[in-house]
Amino acid sequence: MSRQARRTRIVWARAAGWSLALWLAIAACALADEPGEGYTPAGASLSQPRAHPDWPCLASLLQQIVDDQGAAGRHALHIGRVVTTAGDGRAFVRVYWPRQRAILLVSLNRDGCADPGYRHDPLALGWYRSKARIDLDQGVRATEAEVSGSSYLVTRAWADAVIAECTTHGTELTLRRARRRRSDADADTL
Repeated sequence: MSRQARRTRIVWARAAGWSLALWLAIAACALADEPGEGYTPAGASLSQPRAHPDWPCLASLLQQIVDDQGAAGRHALHIGRVVTTAGDGRAFVRVYWPRQRAILLVSLNRDGCADPGYRHDPLALGWYRSKARIDLDQGVRATEAEVSGSSYLVTRAWADAVIAECTTHGTELTLRRARRRRSDADADTL
């Protein structure tokens, strides 16, 4: 057997192993009441988002994201349980946004909400248009091999586990996009 053929067999064997591992993780996730492997880092704890001291700022941020990115009408956001890491106590949530076909990744302030009326600038909101957003139509791959160490791609198993966690154990927040204010440029055309 040639060296190239051996490499090909090894790659296929690894892909088959990962596929089996991911399939088992999905099956376990479907049967268990707890989130699937990979949703919660080892040693992390889970809590309901409304109980977190940063809830008012999280709700305000999500309203601003909907105002910035959402189409007119109602948007149901499914906020997963708060994940608090064991080592440093950092807290974050994953938010499933079905209408936009996206998962948002939001860090929380462990000290609580300082100002729920704070308005994020376009640059900060841009973070949730790109880096802290997983597009379910373009950023999801079937296997870990296809993700290949990417910082913006995720596996279908991971996305399915997050969606299941958010819709089953999370909190639904329904928001309506606020009417967009007319900018000064629009006023000049009138």
